Amino acid sequence: MPTPQLHPHKTTDRGYEPTYEFPGDRINDQHVRASEVVADVAGWLRPEDALKLYELAYFAHGPIVEIGSYRGKSTTILAMAARDAGHASPIVSIDVDPEAGPAVYAAARARGVQDRLVLVRSSAHGFFAANPSCSPALVFLDGDHTREGVTRDLGTLRAHVPNGGLILFHDFNDPGNPGNAAASIGVVEAVEDSWVPKDCAFGGVFGACGLYVRRHGGPSGPRPGVIDLVRYDSPRLVYRQRVRWPLGRVTRRLLSRR
Repeated sequence: MPTPQLHPHKTTDRGYEPTYEFPGDRINDQHVRASEVVADVAGWLRPEDALKLYELAYFAHGPIVEIGSYRGKSTTILAMAARDAGHASPIVSIDVDPEAGPAVYAAARARGVQDRLVLVRSSAHGFFAANPSCSPALVFLDGDHTREGVTRDLGTLRAHVPNGGLILFHDFNDPGNPGNAAASIGVVEAVEDSWVPKDCAFGGVFGACGLYVRRHGGPSGPRPGVIDLVRYDSPRLVYRQRVRWPLGRVTRRLLSRR
């Protein structure tokens, strides 16, 4: 797995710089055109944001989770990068908006990457409660940008982002953060008051995004999640799956040892 190159002193310059080593200025032509390819999809991404999203998804070895998909601009970039890199892990895109899923699917389908996506209508808390074993290699946090919202999502992510996992915060380097006009954006405050500064290394700002890499306190590494939906089956099937079959396996193991 390639090692990310951090830029801890890059705090105000919005320009793009690589986090991973690769020949040339860009990974490939799709990387060059990342912003252009989704120009007609509604959303808010600076060109540097698009370049960073593509790069991080291209080199991500494990599941990618996006919190806040809106209409699919960033989701599609992540999916294109995963396709181009040949990754098998899905892009899980989470949003509470009922209109987000169909819009994201349409944007991804128009670019041939819809098969890369798992679209979830939920909060981050709801998704991870249903999928507690998921440890994403990359998280793009772009949901509720208020201090309260980011704090809530980070509280959920604390138990799931593995050591070595990356978190990219949208609107981290944004004129709406504290001290500026739009007081509703509180990404920086929420990050600074969370577990992130203690457990993560700062990787620099790129466009409106801020990057962190987890160093301590998380699971040992990315692993796929298994979504447990047994509770939606009939009572008879729930009994079989929760009680009868597990007891049967234990009994067979005990008998085999005799």
